[in-house]
Amino acid sequence: LLAEDMFTVDLDGKVLNHPSDPSLKLSACAPLFLNAFRLRDAGAVLHSHSENALLATLISEEAFRCTHLEMMKGITGVGYHDLLEVPVIENTAHECDLADSMADAIRAWPKAHAVLVRRHGVYVWGQDWVQAKTHAECYDYLFGAVVRMRQLGFDASRTPS
Repeated sequence: LLAEDMFTVDLDGKVLNHPSDPSLKLSACAPLFLNAFRLRDAGAVLHSHSENALLATLISEEAFRCTHLEMMKGITGVGYHDLLEVPVIENTAHECDLADSMADAIRAWPKAHAVLVRRHGVYVWGQDWVQAKTHAECYDYLFGAVVRMRQLGFDASRTPS
C-alpha cells in the first residue's frame, strides 16, 4: 500500500484525503475503528474474522473470560493471575450498525483491548501497530485455547486448584 491508496479521516470520521483511485471507498468499519481511537486513544486498530474469535463468542455470554494462561501476559496491563475479560456484542446485518454497541462495550470494559462480535470476529487495538498486532496474536491464541479447554471440560475463567 502507498499513501495515495489510503483515506485520511479525522476523529469525527470526516474524510480529509481521498485515495487517487476513485473506485476505492471508505471501509464500513471506519466508525468502529474510530471508537477505539477516540475512546481508548488507540494508535492502531485491527479487525479479524478469526475462527477462534467467532468460536469464543459462542461459548461466552456478555464477555469472554480466562485466567492463569501464559499468553494473557501479552495483553497490556494483564498478568497471569488476573481475570482477562473481553466484551461480546451482538452482530448486526451491517458492520456500521455495530458502532453504538461497540462504544458502549468499550466504556463498560475499560481494561479490555478488544471487543468480540458474536458469530463475526473481533476488533483489537493498541497504542501503535506493533502493540495492536501483539494483542491480536495473544487474543487469538487465548480464544482458541479457551474453546479447546471448554471441549475438554475445563472452565478457563476459574482459578486452577
